[in-house]
Amino acid sequence: MENQHFQAAHYGEVPEELLGYFKSVESKLDDQSFESAEDQRLFVDNVYTEVEGNELRLATNYSCSLVLEKLLKISDSFQLRVFMDKLSGSTIPLFAHRFASHVCQTLLTLAADVVDQEMVQGVQPNQGEQAENDQQGVLLTMQELVLGMCEDLKPSVGGLISQQFASHVIRVLLYVLAGKRVDESGESNSRLRTKKSHIYKAENNNVKNTRTGNKHLRVPNSFKEMFRSLTKELAMNGNEAVIRSLAVHRVASPLIQVLLELQDDSEEGRQAQTALLDSLLWGIVSDVNPADERKKDDRKAWFQTLIRDKAGSHLLEMVVKVAPDNVYDQLYKTYLAGNLEKFGLNPVSNFVIQQLISNVRTPAQVQSMVSELAGKPFTSMLKNGKYGVIRSLVDASVKVQGCYKQVVDALVAALGMTDDTTQQKQFVDCVIRMKTLDNWNNLLSEEQDSLRNFHLQGSLILQGIMKMPAEQNAFVVNSFLSMKPAVSLRWCYTPMGSRVVESIIASQHVNDKIKKKLLKNLLGEYVSLSKDKFGSHIVETCWSVADIEIKEKIARELVKYEYDLSEHHLGKCILWSCKIDLFKRHYNEWVEREKGVDRKKDMFKDILGDDVKMPKKRQYRSY
Repeated sequence: MENQHFQAAHYGEVPEELLGYFKSVESKLDDQSFESAEDQRLFVDNVYTEVEGNELRLATNYSCSLVLEKLLKISDSFQLRVFMDKLSGSTIPLFAHRFASHVCQTLLTLAADVVDQEMVQGVQPNQGEQAENDQQGVLLTMQELVLGMCEDLKPSVGGLISQQFASHVIRVLLYVLAGKRVDESGESNSRLRTKKSHIYKAENNNVKNTRTGNKHLRVPNSFKEMFRSLTKELAMNGNEAVIRSLAVHRVASPLIQVLLELQDDSEEGRQAQTALLDSLLWGIVSDVNPADERKKDDRKAWFQTLIRDKAGSHLLEMVVKVAPDNVYDQLYKTYLAGNLEKFGLNPVSNFVIQQLISNVRTPAQVQSMVSELAGKPFTSMLKNGKYGVIRSLVDASVKVQGCYKQVVDALVAALGMTDDTTQQKQFVDCVIRMKTLDNWNNLLSEEQDSLRNFHLQGSLILQGIMKMPAEQNAFVVNSFLSMKPAVSLRWCYTPMGSRVVESIIASQHVNDKIKKKLLKNLLGEYVSLSKDKFGSHIVETCWSVADIEIKEKIARELVKYEYDLSEHHLGKCILWSCKIDLFKRHYNEWVEREKGVDRKKDMFKDILGDDVKMPKKRQYRSY
């Protein structure tokens, strides 16, 4: 790779008058005071007209690049295509530029939706609009513009993936080619933007992208072919030693993870994924049991390096997530079985162990993992704060529908509880705070009453146990019911406690008698819960499982404070869900409606089994 490809692009300084103009543009974009969509479009058109010929200068200027990103987010598809066309031929220097790379990243994210629109409308290459000025030629479709960008990159892509700024943009480009929506707020955020960039965007670049929709986007076959071509260029045609060096490279490793994640289920996708895994793991797919002892030792040493390296461990997390069953099993048996405690206690490798357990494939594997970790290792995990490993075992048990007793018994023992029912009354208190029974008993009464030390992993563990059969979830249910109503009620107003309460009420493995008791315990509190951002979800869950008798009691409670609730943004949603207006005006019709809902649930239960959730008409979360 020639160094000139990585030289920072420089297209001259932005004139002072243009800088001043862009400051006024930013102020207008932040205010968002457009009277109509047409006004907004005209404003954006005027801005592009004013900056014509200076696009490259603006993209490479710190303050102007930020304004450009805001402008792009409210541009229509035609305006986006015009802007991308202006960048044609400068792909590599822009991708490798500190500021312009972020503009390109935003542009590509928005381009994905434009390509999706073109697919819906049946737009084909060579069907771009004629420009107003005949000398300007035909404006290419977004499909052609993106592919042109890829062609520019191809000769240099192998070196650019480890370039500090270009790597992030290439990751987004791969998402676009694969037809996956770029979600920079989700799980893939850390692989698409640096932490610093994400924080800045959240705090400053506050113009929202209104383009939302399905996670998967329609893309032409040419995109899929280009994705395979770039995959071969990056992963299959490269030297294995180079690929392994990229696995522990701080910038390049996330891109390798994206390549592994985005391969589809086609034969070409599986072949590419297998070839990449083989290169990364020193031939573990093609040469399962090498005769050469030296190769075995080298492979083992490499794995030990990978699992303890900050970048390499993230890559291994993706490997155990996407690896075929036979590769997963080989990795587990060869390198991880017998070492779960050692790696699970390590501050870096414990995340790999969590993913290994969460993505388990067979009940036998769960059985083996539980047998290895039960007893002293479980206690060590609890003592050393590696709660995620414990939560992963609970999730794995639920996933394969087995080993329930072994997992819960191991947790009970690690908490220092015996078969004594009195001790087990503190089960939920200990788990949600991730404390042993001795630690709980040594807390002052004020600390025991405090809900501030609730732990997220503890809440997730309790929710996981509630998906297990009654014999195991009885530890949670009995412990929760033994609490004083005033104490258990306080859980409903906390983010982690409320989720546990919801999981108990909604569990298919809790009998109706216990659920009815829980719902009755909340009578007198439904109005207050309806106005709370956590409690309102508990009201909805209660309503979904209540019989007509309890529903009527809840409705009578709500109707007394109908006006108060109707003035509250959450309360009015509860009034709508419970059809309180119908209850008040046409009681008999309300009764028949709710009985009909119950009959429908029973009917689906008979057809599909116990795990039936009726579809909600309202989908929202206020937090």
